[in-house]
Amino acid sequence: MNIFENLNEMSIAFSKLLGIAIYNDEGLKIGKLCDFFVDYEEMYPSVIALQYQRNRQFFYVSWKDITQFNFKKITIKTGAYIGRSRTFPRVKTSIANPSSLPFQEGQNETMEYPAIGKIILDKQIVDTFGKKVVRVNDIQLIKAGQHLRVTHAAIGLRSIIRRLGYEPVVDFTLKAFRPHSTYLTKEKLINWKHVYALPGRSVDSSLRLNLSNQDLQDIHPADLADILEELDGFERDFMFHNLDPQHAADTLSEIDDELKATLIQNDSPEDLAKILENMDTDDAADILSEMSEEQQDAIITQIQDLETKEELQELLEYDEDTAGGLMTTDILEVNADMSCAEVIHRIRENRDDYEIINEVYVTNEHHHLIGVINLEELILNDPHKKIHQLMDDDDLLSVPPDMHWREVAEFMSKYDLMHVPVIDEKQELCGLVAVDDILPWLLDE
Repeated sequence: MNIFENLNEMSIAFSKLLGIAIYNDEGLKIGKLCDFFVDYEEMYPSVIALQYQRNRQFFYVSWKDITQFNFKKITIKTGAYIGRSRTFPRVKTSIANPSSLPFQEGQNETMEYPAIGKIILDKQIVDTFGKKVVRVNDIQLIKAGQHLRVTHAAIGLRSIIRRLGYEPVVDFTLKAFRPHSTYLTKEKLINWKHVYALPGRSVDSSLRLNLSNQDLQDIHPADLADILEELDGFERDFMFHNLDPQHAADTLSEIDDELKATLIQNDSPEDLAKILENMDTDDAADILSEMSEEQQDAIITQIQDLETKEELQELLEYDEDTAGGLMTTDILEVNADMSCAEVIHRIRENRDDYEIINEVYVTNEHHHLIGVINLEELILNDPHKKIHQLMDDDDLLSVPPDMHWREVAEFMSKYDLMHVPVIDEKQELCGLVAVDDILPWLLDE
């Protein structure tokens, strides 16, 4: 039997279904449809149960017990199990998309699913394709065999008017006076696979809604930072802490300092260490510099990489408004006896370890800067040539670590530098200050 026998439309708006009377096979009215429960594990979630209301109380009935579904009425089997709850108990089964629902060992195998309208309608969601935060006005479903599936979130004017119940009147008026209006032919929709829905405070925080973490990892950190700034505190925290440490680190580097502190204020030293370990050391040091020495020590102790730990401890010795506080220690350093081919191979093998590779810095056994060679010259020359044959060792420009940022900015401007080495009193190369490190200070002036 086709349960959609009297439903001709293929695509159906959620708002048009609300309030439909529900009957059992004997013709007894049991309530009115008010929402749906869907399988959040699926990319395009199928409806697994209906939520209906009777005498201001909420009930649910499984989709498998539906025998008829159309705009006039919904019929269920007599004797079908009726649950009384605002949520639907979903038993854990084999999960097609494991990252969608992060069950942990020891958790109950039944989760209480919220109704989709409660999660989506009139709520902010992240459009991972358009990389923006939008408000959802309606939900689009389609008939798929004997089932309904969620396919789109509706965000435009038409969906608002439909929700308000004015769609027939507005359509009639526009067809009469503006028959070619795009309002009549186009609706602003977001494909459900690009919807990142954020559960509110009343929803189980362990529930991920249809998206794997990869959907967030694919968004550029700068775009993700903009998105986080548009969300409220609870949603922002939920979204940020669903990022892996590397993407969290990249995103944190793009976020406003005040918001940055809010995001990580409740993180444990261990969790924060994982994030800072994936950041550029100068950015990580900036975050640590805003904390007490006790907090700094607790976090640095948890950092596993010994080199990163030493670099952070060194950077924290300098004031944040000096060259030492601004510099990065992630620089490409080579010795003069290496060949061009060897240096290029090192760059390829360790690309992610270097923040800046426009120039290669040549040091001796005492860690003293003895020359510089730019990347273009390195690539264009004979691969077998030695670095000491090509490097520039005349008038090497540098600044001391205690130089104030304004003096560093003036120095870089005077010599038209994009970055400048930092040399300490022992003449050892400590790090590198780039224009990007100076720019935030200039903008704050």
